[in-house]
Amino acid sequence: KHLFGVQAAGNDTRTSTSPLAAMSSTPQEIAAPPQKDPTIMNPAASGDHKAERFYGAARLCGTGSVVKFQDGSVWKEKDLYAQAIELNPSFAAAYHNLALALGEEEVISINGADWDRKCLYKKAIEHDPSFAPAYVNLAGLMGPEDTVIVGGGPVLDRRALLLQAIQVDPRCAMAYMNLGILLPPQSAVRLPNGTMLSPTALMATARQLDPSIAPSAISNAVLATPQKALQIGIPTTPTSIIMTPRKLAMPSSPAGPGQVPLSQAPSLPSLLGSSGGITAASKIQAHPIVLRSGLLDARQ
Repeated sequence: KHLFGVQAAGNDTRTSTSPLAAMSSTPQEIAAPPQKDPTIMNPAASGDHKAERFYGAARLCGTGSVVKFQDGSVWKEKDLYAQAIELNPSFAAAYHNLALALGEEEVISINGADWDRKCLYKKAIEHDPSFAPAYVNLAGLMGPEDTVIVGGGPVLDRRALLLQAIQVDPRCAMAYMNLGILLPPQSAVRLPNGTMLSPTALMATARQLDPSIAPSAISNAVLATPQKALQIGIPTTPTSIIMTPRKLAMPSSPAGPGQVPLSQAPSLPSLLGSSGGITAASKIQAHPIVLRSGLLDARQ
């Protein structure tokens, strides 16, 4: 079963890249604006401030593009995130987005240590335990029998990671969707607030939070077919999604004994508490989620 991935964190949108530019052997150069160019900063600027600029420049990158600073240097996306981490080793969003930028088996060296995607997501959680996308995307890299320990905490499998994402952000639609995909059809799970939900109710909740997650119904046959899943976030504006090689659809199997059927899925106010309505933006400290193009090969 392949799950959805949550998008990159960042305050700014990515520069779109034309298909021609993406296919070209010569990367498209994007000139960094002054507020995202660390090479023009006062030499006395702090490492944290410089890290923010490298991070901001990385957010400009799209498929087949690089960033050029005023000093003439040209940078790839993953190198910009790595530099941000070297300057600020507690920069959770930089670890998360660097993981998204790496290839499936790619390893990158930072400050003398080698990092793969799983290690980067774990580090993002260690530095910001409220960063729900990191839990979701870490779960997406794990198999049915895999477990992780984050920051000296308990042993977690991928379902536990998704429950943790829901605990820190009850509006994280992807966590509900992926948990619903992973659970056996005739089962139910207790959410952190005590609500018991079936897989169909979990996915219905996800669609209430973000209708763009699953525009059509997911069948068990489709879920059993290996696929790449779209990296998708909780955008601040309505966004259509493109999935490959086929669109997923909602399962039609009825709820089993003791489950909450789809028609009785709890309302969002009951899931989210009495704090009020739903917002489109995910709860991320300083770095709200924005849509990021591309595919995450999710064994999430």
